[in-house]
Amino acid sequence: MLTEADRGRVKDHFWDVECSMKIFITEDDMCTTQKLNLARVQRWLEANGCSIIDAAEGADRLLCMTCNGWSLLENISYNRIRTYSETHADRMIVMGCVNDAHPEKVAKIWSGPTVRTKSRDALSFEEIEALFPDFRISLKDIPAQSVFRRKEDYRDYNLLKRFINISEGCAFSCTFCTHKPGLGARRSRPVDEILDQIRQCVTEGVRIVNLMGMETALYGVELGSSYPELLQAVLDLDNSYEVHVAQFNPTGIYRYRDRLLSLFQNKRVSDIQTPIQSVSPRLMKMMNRREHSDVVGPFMRAVREVNTRTILRTDVIVGWPTETEEERRASLDFAGQHFDEIALYTIELSSDLPAWKYHDQAFSVDELQRIRRDSIDYLNARYDVVVHSGQQDDNTMKIAEQRRKLLRAKRAVA
Repeated sequence: MLTEADRGRVKDHFWDVECSMKIFITEDDMCTTQKLNLARVQRWLEANGCSIIDAAEGADRLLCMTCNGWSLLENISYNRIRTYSETHADRMIVMGCVNDAHPEKVAKIWSGPTVRTKSRDALSFEEIEALFPDFRISLKDIPAQSVFRRKEDYRDYNLLKRFINISEGCAFSCTFCTHKPGLGARRSRPVDEILDQIRQCVTEGVRIVNLMGMETALYGVELGSSYPELLQAVLDLDNSYEVHVAQFNPTGIYRYRDRLLSLFQNKRVSDIQTPIQSVSPRLMKMMNRREHSDVVGPFMRAVREVNTRTILRTDVIVGWPTETEEERRASLDFAGQHFDEIALYTIELSSDLPAWKYHDQAFSVDELQRIRRDSIDYLNARYDVVVHSGQQDDNTMKIAEQRRKLLRAKRAVA
């Protein structure tokens, strides 16, 4: 439901809206960034008098959500479209990243209305407004959300921790990435807008602020700002909360290392995620990524010395085409030596992306599964780390969850 805080921030004279429309929003597999954007859409629907119902039966409109994050999730999205279109074709709207990344595939199974993620502004899903022309409240009138729309969307339900989208999209063009075709180029939110959102969180007693985005290291460049400038402002705003740094590309460490080290030594910065993917210059060139391990390694050691409370996290890709055992172990060793938690993924190649040119040199599915298992075993045998494979293998995430909680509790008192 629309919160009182939302009501207070939406123009008062709009609250005479009357609408009896019932909306059903399907299950989704979306990333944190998109879950927050969808929560904003739901608040917008509610602000215009709609009611959100828990079942498709009886819905006047059905929002069918999609995700392009992994091939598994993409295929689930197509199946979801097919399933709901059988009974709700005259009421369904297909939303999400699959519309941006694979419009031709969507068109083969769905000819009705769609809503893309991308926007020239930082506002995702704004195309939905055209499908509800009688609504009097604009999506822009609804503040960005810091909570998901459903309790079920949380891995760890804790409203004292909030997620703040600081930007949409990505500044980089990795050859293998399925996320950017759905989320688009980087679009940073102004610092003042982000601070206003955090101020509202402070009034609600929030204890952890997670600065989110598909990639955040180059936040604000197009606005004449920078991530260090934002982080300094967030830390200065109030001292009642901790700050988590998410999806911070190593390029940001290369660019801002001295300023960042000064900020990261603040013990309120209690979680830092830096996806390295690999330490092989050869493989990183194939990925169209910069290899910065010579900077990242010393930087992470320095952070650990000045801030013993913070959790250091990274992502590693294994099984890249032509990857040697030596290259793989070098990346695993680097991650194990410098980070506390490792999200370990096997590479997926999409025929729609530039890295597809390497598919004839790719490992088989069975080989990739073996590489993943062996890599996890290698890390667990040699390093005291939390390791999992995220949405590629939910079981490893479940196993890692308890170790993560213990690690955080230990670091919290350091």
